[in-house]
Amino acid sequence: MSLQWPQQLRKHSLQLDEKMAKHRVLVCDPLPVDRLGLGDGFEVVYSPRVTREELLQGLQDFEVLVVRSRTRVDAEAIATGKRLRLIARPGTGVDNIDLAAANARGIEVVNTPESLVEAVSEHIFAMMLALARKLPAADSSTRGGTWEKERFIGIELKGKSLGIVGLGRIGRRVGELAYAFGMSVLGYDVVEIEKEVVERMGGRIVDLDTLFSSSDFVTLHVPLLPETRHMVGVRTLSLMKKTSYLINGSRGAVIDEAALAKALKDGTIAGAALDVFEREPPGSEILSSPNLVATPHIGGQTAEALEIAISAVGQKITQFFENKG
Repeated sequence: MSLQWPQQLRKHSLQLDEKMAKHRVLVCDPLPVDRLGLGDGFEVVYSPRVTREELLQGLQDFEVLVVRSRTRVDAEAIATGKRLRLIARPGTGVDNIDLAAANARGIEVVNTPESLVEAVSEHIFAMMLALARKLPAADSSTRGGTWEKERFIGIELKGKSLGIVGLGRIGRRVGELAYAFGMSVLGYDVVEIEKEVVERMGGRIVDLDTLFSSSDFVTLHVPLLPETRHMVGVRTLSLMKKTSYLINGSRGAVIDEAALAKALKDGTIAGAALDVFEREPPGSEILSSPNLVATPHIGGQTAEALEIAISAVGQKITQFFENKG
């Protein structure tokens, strides 16, 4: 069956011989599809720039949908996927996928949270160092022809306290790196964490208010759930020291961006680094805030992480059809 999509979309497609194809796979976001490793029983259509309209028009022809954060798979999209059996997301979160709608249709949803641990953890420290050493402003100043050494006196991470909200895979790895930097670690999680896990990173478990009020840096590593939406807002930010910094590489809506923008403007905290936003791309209010380091949701965007993630997704797709036919 040929795609009834515009010609400009078809040119992005990688298709196997249709007579050999059994299961049709649509990959909607930029990914190294050659690393999927699917066999001759699959037909892969690679459309990394597919529009919303094109997705709704063509999804009915596919059994598998592979997306990252760019593509929104809501109830409307799921309803159009008449043959859809599996949605796969290379990476951690699945908040761009309507899990309830998928479950109602009997569609399985898989992801690969293990694949991005190192990439995201290192990016957290890249942002932390950028804040501590004022790197974006120093780079801009130097490129502008000035030499302002006195203006860019930074701070060292060694000896500072790092509050980690969420001690899953990434939160724990961040704690290990913090220990190597000579930082003290304060941890918080809604689930009970084994004492030995925290002790290995030289840290201790505290309540959320203590974490925010005592940390020099706070980094967020929680999923987006009803109870975590805007967990960082006016009250939480008011607990932080004026010399402290906030980092978010989890999900944008965990922070009330309007409250953060005001806190940065008022000097309630010293600065923030965001790789994720409530709306992506973000609006001007948060981007115009002082002492903000902003990156375009690239925490997991390393060559190594992408290869691991897409390979793991390929294995899960293959296993799905081996088990269910």
